[in-house]
Amino acid sequence: MITALLASSDKTHFSDMIDAFQNRSIRIDPVQTGSLALTLIAQSHYNLLITDEDLSDMSAKTLVERTITLNPFINCVVVSRLSHKDFHEAFEGLGVLMQFPPEPGTTDVQKLLDHLNKIQLVTKK
Repeated sequence: MITALLASSDKTHFSDMIDAFQNRSIRIDPVQTGSLALTLIAQSHYNLLITDEDLSDMSAKTLVERTITLNPFINCVVVSRLSHKDFHEAFEGLGVLMQFPPEPGTTDVQKLLDHLNKIQLVTKK
């Protein structure tokens, strides 16, 4: 079972995404700060971190950097308004799996799950 953590100061922008995960029997736990996300990542097993671009206590980049030191195997997705090129430059080398738009929905969740399934197939070979 996939377990996901959503770090966002305002989860109202994510209601469609949360519903899409829950409709696929994927647990998603929302938190409002990067600090709380890091605490939960250190204490629990999460497969996926989805973080908003700017949290009240740190940037998404800082959260991803700290997350991969705690759990280098967690898949990270960043919700960002940056262009594809600027996003790639900002997060290059951090292993960010995907960029989500500011209000991700069902289609974005399905693309993510398809991508995760491809990764699993490759690692099983």
